[in-house]
Amino acid sequence: MRRTVAVVLIALGVFCLVLAPMMRLWMASSLMKTPLDYYNATVNTGEITYFNIEDVEQVEDASVEAHSTLRADVASSTDDVVVWDQFTWIKDADTDFGISSNSRRAGHDRVTGEAVDCCDAMVNEERLTQSGQLWKFPFMTEQRDYDFFETTVGEVVPMEFQGVEEVDGVEAYKFVQTVEPTVVDQREIPREVAGLEGEGDVVGDETFSIVRSYWVEPTSGTPINISEDHHLVVVVDGEEVLTLLSGELEFDDATRAASIENTEQARTVLPLLHTTLPLAALITGVGFIGIAVVLLVTGRRTGA
Repeated sequence: MRRTVAVVLIALGVFCLVLAPMMRLWMASSLMKTPLDYYNATVNTGEITYFNIEDVEQVEDASVEAHSTLRADVASSTDDVVVWDQFTWIKDADTDFGISSNSRRAGHDRVTGEAVDCCDAMVNEERLTQSGQLWKFPFMTEQRDYDFFETTVGEVVPMEFQGVEEVDGVEAYKFVQTVEPTVVDQREIPREVAGLEGEGDVVGDETFSIVRSYWVEPTSGTPINISEDHHLVVVVDGEEVLTLLSGELEFDDATRAASIENTEQARTVLPLLHTTLPLAALITGVGFIGIAVVLLVTGRRTGA
C-alpha cells in the first residue's frame, strides 16, 4: 500500500514540476502580448496659452482638449510585431478652434514595446526611423530608466524612473522624460506680431521643450496617466518673441478610469500565472516527491 501511494505521489509531483514552467513560460507568455486588434482613444485636458493663426492673436489660459486615437494595423502586423497608427489633434474646448494636429505610424514588439524598423514608419507623413520605447513599456516593467522616442525632436530621450505612486488606488511606476529647448524648425512672422520694432517680417527659431510624465502600471506596461507640459515658442536673437503653445495637458478623469480598467486583467491574471501558481506548483511537486521518498524508505525499513 505504501508503495502504491508513493508511486501516485511521485506521479503527481512530476506533473506539478512540469506544470510550473509551463504556466510561466507558455500560459503567461501567451497573454503577455499586445493585442493585434488594439484600439484606444484618449483625451488630455488643461489650460494652454496658444497663438491663434486665424485671428493673429495670443490666447491666454484657454481650456484645451487633446484627442488621440491609436489603432492597430492588423494587416501589417505579425505574431511578434504590432503596427500602430496614431492621430492627435488639439483644440480650444470653448471655440472649437483647431490648434494643431499630428500623425504617427510605427511597429513595435508585442512584448517589450520597443520599436521595430518596419512598416513605413513615419511622423506627420514623413518617413522617420524610430527607436526605443514608442507608446508603452514592457510587460513586467522594471524600476529603471528606459530609452523613449520623442517625435517632435525625432530622437530618443531617456524616461527616468522616479518612484512608485498610486493612481486612483492602483500602484504605478512614475517615469519622467525631459526634453531641453531644441530648435525644430524656423518660422517667418510679422515684426508687429513678434512685438519687435520696424516693418516687414522676421525669421525666428521654433524652439520646443517638454516635460512628459508617465504613470505606468508595471504588470502590463500600460500608462494609466500621462501629463505633458509643452512649450513651443519662436525665438529671435535669443529672446522668446511668440508663444505658439505652452501649458500642461493631462489625462481627463474618464481616460484615466478607462486606462486603469484596461489593465485589470493583466493585474489580476498575469501575476498568478507568472509567479504565484508556478511557485505553488513547484513547492507542491517537491513536497509530493519528498513524501513519496519518505514512504518508500520507511516501508523498506518496516519490511526488513
